[in-house]
Amino acid sequence: MTIRSLTLGLVAAALVPAGGAFADDADGPNLLENPGFEVPIAKTYSTFGEASRNGEFALASGWSLKMFGCFCSPFNGNGAVSIYDIPVNGGSVYRVGAAALTPSGDQIRNGSWGGIKVEFKDASNTVIGIGERRILEGYDPKMPLEEWVPADFLAYAPENAVSAAIVPVYLQADPNDAGAMYIDDMLLASSKRNAEKPLVNPNFDNGVDYQYLVFPTFNGWTEQYGNVFFDDFNFINGPHSAGMFGSFPDYDGDGQCDPGGVSGLGQIIPDIFEGDEVTLSMSAFTPGADSIVGTENFVLQKIEFLGDDISAPIDSIAGTVMDGTGAFDNDTWHFAEISGTAPAGTTSIRIVAQIVQPDCGTGSIRIDEVDVTVGSGGGGPVACPGDFNDDGVVDGADFGFLFAAWGACAGCAEDLNNDGFVNGIDLGEFLAVWGDCPDDGGGGDPGGGGDPGDCPDCDCCEANGNTSCSDQACTDAVCAQDPICCQFGWDSICAGIAEVECNGCAGP
Repeated sequence: MTIRSLTLGLVAAALVPAGGAFADDADGPNLLENPGFEVPIAKTYSTFGEASRNGEFALASGWSLKMFGCFCSPFNGNGAVSIYDIPVNGGSVYRVGAAALTPSGDQIRNGSWGGIKVEFKDASNTVIGIGERRILEGYDPKMPLEEWVPADFLAYAPENAVSAAIVPVYLQADPNDAGAMYIDDMLLASSKRNAEKPLVNPNFDNGVDYQYLVFPTFNGWTEQYGNVFFDDFNFINGPHSAGMFGSFPDYDGDGQCDPGGVSGLGQIIPDIFEGDEVTLSMSAFTPGADSIVGTENFVLQKIEFLGDDISAPIDSIAGTVMDGTGAFDNDTWHFAEISGTAPAGTTSIRIVAQIVQPDCGTGSIRIDEVDVTVGSGGGGPVACPGDFNDDGVVDGADFGFLFAAWGACAGCAEDLNNDGFVNGIDLGEFLAVWGDCPDDGGGGDPGGGGDPGDCPDCDCCEANGNTSCSDQACTDAVCAQDPICCQFGWDSICAGIAEVECNGCAGP
């Protein structure tokens, strides 16, 4: 039997990351410097409007950021923006959060509100995506006073995003609206989609307001076309819904609308595989003053099952939420649902919400409360221990998740040896599987039935990141020599044993 040990030249206490009050178990460490304004903010945040570091109300650190209006113009903004580099990975999901408080003697009133915003930027430092969360709103009759209210949300970083800025903000809606807000304990951390509820921004509450020349409008909905807009007045879950009206196309250039106008929203959800059950639902509304009722316009929802080429769906399922030729009530929300099973070859899905304008009909609609649920059908790639963000590679991004989970962590993915703790042993196992995740394996016989040498084209002679290799007989032979291979991970040592025990994995 081969005996080996792992020597770690790291001190455990140094590995404990700075935490955030809203971090989920699946989140990485807080990426923000000075998130609670513990130290003077000159080197980390630039204030605008009426905003300053303050010690009147605070969470743990004794400090927070105080913001109030300038009483000088409608909708004046006040707050701070981070001025240091916050690297992000384009195409990834991040959790954004903060806690806010308004004092009883100077509470937020009427249309004023305060919250937390994230701005994603490309390599030229241009803002290309925005997400925000209102935490306190002046119109809320149940708004707590002198009580810290935490809130967080998931935001999608566009594919070409390389950095982010965090912006605590207070908007004074009217110069006569008094009120102050304090913000503390901000968070920006890498995160994951909920596997069972994977949609980002399902209620269209996070995105770009009308002050920004940024596209797409709604965070997470990366595909937007035609006429799409925020609606601040008609919604199920405030403060917004997604509004749409037909595109009135002029295909032949004669200055007249041609049939076939479409406006819509699309979101691609990764990691959906063969056999997964996908259900999509949404609610639609048409206003009496601009109704689609009496036209041929209709509201369409669709699930597209995608493979390697996302421009060519493998299959799709569609359903009508509202049909202008039917007897739908105006100013009323109408609910509809569709579902289907992912076919072979599926790796992701596209969720679509559209208004279809077959014959230049007028009218507008609103979409809200979109919901996607996924029930696993057992398909998907080979498990890859250490790939905590499911991007197909074990690397520095996963390192952050490991550090964030350091300590007691029963049942969490970062506890690679399942002993209830994330510690130096798990770090050693993590480093052993560093690199690309394995694919579905080679052509060996997973069920065994052959001597250890019957292993052509299998993955036994390489570090594959699993606790076995694709040939059962070779697996048994290697693990008889070194049980660690079948307990913690098939690393380069296991591969070396396989070279000897399994005839170099070349077969007889």
